[in-house]
Amino acid sequence: MRSDEPLHILIVDKSNDEANRFISILRSADFVVEAKLATNEEQLQKTISMRNWDLLLAAQDYSKIPTQNIFQRIRRAERDLPVILISQEYNPKKVIEGMRLGAVDVVVEDQDQHLIKVVQRSLRSVYERRQSREWERKLSVAEKRAQHLMDISRFPIAIIKEGVYVYGNDACASIFGFGDTEEMLCMPVIDNIGARDREKLKAYMVPLQSSDELMPFEAVIKTVDADGKESDAFLEIHQIQYDAEPALQFTINKDKLFDANMDHSEQQKTTEYSAIQPHLVYELISRGISRSVQSGQDCMLLNIQADRFIQLKEDLGIAKAEKVAHSLVMFIVQLFDHNLDCGRVSENCFVIVLPDTAEEKAVELAADICQQIEQQVFDIDDETFSLTTSIGITGLNENVPSVERGLERSEEAISQLREDNSLGNGAKFYIPDIHSDDISKAEAVVITAKNLLSKGAFSIRYQPIVALIDGGSGKEYYEVILGVKKDVPVSEIPEDFIANLFKSEIAAEVDRWVIGQALSSLTEKLKTNPETQLFINISAQSFADSEFLPWLQKALSISKLAPNALIFQFREIDAVRYLNQAAALCEEMKKAQGQVGISNFGLAINPLKTLERIKADFVKVDRVIVEKLTNADQGKAAQGKEEFQSIMGGMTGTGVDVIVPFVETATIIPILWQQGVQYIQGHYINEPSFTMDYDFSEGP
Repeated sequence: MRSDEPLHILIVDKSNDEANRFISILRSADFVVEAKLATNEEQLQKTISMRNWDLLLAAQDYSKIPTQNIFQRIRRAERDLPVILISQEYNPKKVIEGMRLGAVDVVVEDQDQHLIKVVQRSLRSVYERRQSREWERKLSVAEKRAQHLMDISRFPIAIIKEGVYVYGNDACASIFGFGDTEEMLCMPVIDNIGARDREKLKAYMVPLQSSDELMPFEAVIKTVDADGKESDAFLEIHQIQYDAEPALQFTINKDKLFDANMDHSEQQKTTEYSAIQPHLVYELISRGISRSVQSGQDCMLLNIQADRFIQLKEDLGIAKAEKVAHSLVMFIVQLFDHNLDCGRVSENCFVIVLPDTAEEKAVELAADICQQIEQQVFDIDDETFSLTTSIGITGLNENVPSVERGLERSEEAISQLREDNSLGNGAKFYIPDIHSDDISKAEAVVITAKNLLSKGAFSIRYQPIVALIDGGSGKEYYEVILGVKKDVPVSEIPEDFIANLFKSEIAAEVDRWVIGQALSSLTEKLKTNPETQLFINISAQSFADSEFLPWLQKALSISKLAPNALIFQFREIDAVRYLNQAAALCEEMKKAQGQVGISNFGLAINPLKTLERIKADFVKVDRVIVEKLTNADQGKAAQGKEEFQSIMGGMTGTGVDVIVPFVETATIIPILWQQGVQYIQGHYINEPSFTMDYDFSEGP
């Protein structure tokens, strides 16, 4: 159920007060509730017939409407309506009796959390049943459409059950020499297959089982018409459902017969592998899922992508980047000594499907592919290139609901790989989150944030940002840091709540709360120190919202603060994703003499490219880069210093000030000073505080 969809609930109880208590419980769990109360059987019958209700809550011991009568009314109205019975006390006999009558559960009236969980489970079930019925209706329409398309197809198509024709179109009747399609029915299909090819099709002439789907068959065979004349034909066989029973569809594909008889050159064969053909890849993934369901052993999907391909395309141009991609695909294909189920989905996504392969074997194979590609030098137009790849792996089995979901899982594995190692160059197997609750993490974050906002349970603290070199602006900078009040139990806060909050749909609402609190605090602070400025983090939802700037202007006007009192800071990953919106916000802030900063800076493929579009005043480097500088491993520390020098070198002459956060010890300060860093922030300077009371005259 989507969070914005109303829950239509029917309540059977004695009074509005009792009904309102249930409504209050559900609304506190973020349900949008539309409810009706029935206090007698006449009202119940009338109300049940009004619409399709999502849920019925009923007091189990309500004498005016006995529990048994509720289920009789539902059956009489032919409604799919889950019933939750509410009992005054826990009684195993009443639980068993209620569920025997048809209730999904019996809940004790003061067990609010139990009720919410049962409601969520019941809604999931009823919506799945509704969706199933909807798909059945759509399937019926699709079957009629498919029947029509088969009737008018130029290709000969026949449906076979237990070795005999149960359907044939006009093209099929014509090619086999039948007078019309009626003459074909109940005739054995084997009579129209050449003698030398009958053995190939023997396995397809037996009764079929839906649970044991036959693999598709494609081959050039000899067909025999009614006069005994043989002809070459490219035959495709697929198991289908016909009249709700398993059957075989025979299609004679004239186009593929022509293609099969062509003398393919090596160049043509390589083009087949490197051409972008999503429909063929979708077909082979679907075939992998079907094969896995049949054999009980997973097939494996390998999603292979070149690292930093976007940057490669920008540097070389589209044409040369395509040549590099083509060479990469052909190199991968040549690593295998057998025919390969593979294809290219997009310019930077090559897919391989491995049949009946264990997870460990697939990961080992993928890692070997990455290693061999890393060691290979690709020659393109008198230039040489080195490449690395990231490979996302996922199993294909009955738990993969669609081809799209299989690809999504492999993409998620690549994303996780690149989060762990920004360079990629490796293989990762997709592992689902087995600890997820009835609600998703995103929903949990939104529900928690709404509750905290309604209770005023968020808090903000301030951490100073201090000038490292002489000649700073003279301003006293603080960053506003969002948190949760200490009296909120940790058990009520989802894991990584603040980080995930910035990705959620409620982020913009929280941003406005933070800005409102910060404006209030800053107004008081400026009375004693007019040089104070606040860095405020805002989410992508805010700067992508066209109403954000008008709201901000109004808020500043009410507070009587100048726009330059606040410095709005957004993450590099959000700026890259919403480049135009971030650039527009920056331009508007400049017009109002405001300032903008980019946090988590330096992890993009080309971070300095972002600054060409977004005219930021500050950048705050990402924690990962800072941690590399202080790494105990000398090799990693040297690599981190090289990356940091590259960033600082790119800042020369841009007028952008660099902030280094997470300065936890004094040992890193000389390195930062040598590199020309303007500002530092971290626990070594001062921990976040609920007041803006840092003495900036002390220095770092």
